[in-house]
Amino acid sequence: MIWPFLTRGCERMNRILYLLCALCLIACSGREQGDMASVVAPKERDKFLAYEHAATIQTDEGKVKPLFDRLVAACEADRDNQCALMKSSVEGGRYEAAQLRMRAKSAGINKLLALAAAGGELARQETSVEDLARPVADNAKRLEMLHAYQQKLDKLARKPGLDADALIKLAKEQASVQSELEQANGEAAHLLARMNLDILNVTIQSRERQSFWTPVRYAAEGFGGNLSSGIASVVTGLAYLLPWLLVMALAFWLLRKLWRKVAKK
Repeated sequence: MIWPFLTRGCERMNRILYLLCALCLIACSGREQGDMASVVAPKERDKFLAYEHAATIQTDEGKVKPLFDRLVAACEADRDNQCALMKSSVEGGRYEAAQLRMRAKSAGINKLLALAAAGGELARQETSVEDLARPVADNAKRLEMLHAYQQKLDKLARKPGLDADALIKLAKEQASVQSELEQANGEAAHLLARMNLDILNVTIQSRERQSFWTPVRYAAEGFGGNLSSGIASVVTGLAYLLPWLLVMALAFWLLRKLWRKVAKK
């Protein structure tokens, strides 16, 4: 009599286990789909957006300048991505540091970031985006108006019967319009380069190795300077104190003399 109940219980347990396995498979497949969705390539960039990136790299002592040189050489060699070094600086001494500002296509920026991260620890990274749609539209409208005005001036210059004063004024106006056109074209080229090329700011800092003797070595290196600063402080204090000592001595002498006169009376 007990055996049929045990058989039914086992069948029910098997069904529960099958159900749990099915749920686990569904959950796993859902996680895999979520992971695949997270690695889908991003959409194409908006053509009016300008990107600027910043990264801070911490590296060991003595490795700041070599990493700086590698980044400069990589940027100068990457002509395919139009890389250009816009600003660079290196600081030596106890705390080494270096800064670079470069401009390149997004593929070139990724190469530079990978090279910088390989030379140390990526401590900080950020990206800022500027929307240039309004400046581009305003500059395009300005160019259109200038071209239309230039065409009117050229048409007016071809009219016969203009006197000398009118021709002089017309020539000045044409020169002014041409100058504004060149300036607007330069602004358009600058905006186009800003949208097509990203900017990367890299800061390289020295990650100090704190050994037992490092503070002692720094203190010994600064001993002479600290000693001279201390002597200078003492001399400065004496220079401020000496006039007051003379005044106090004179006041003490006068009070003592006055006290003796009063005591005799």
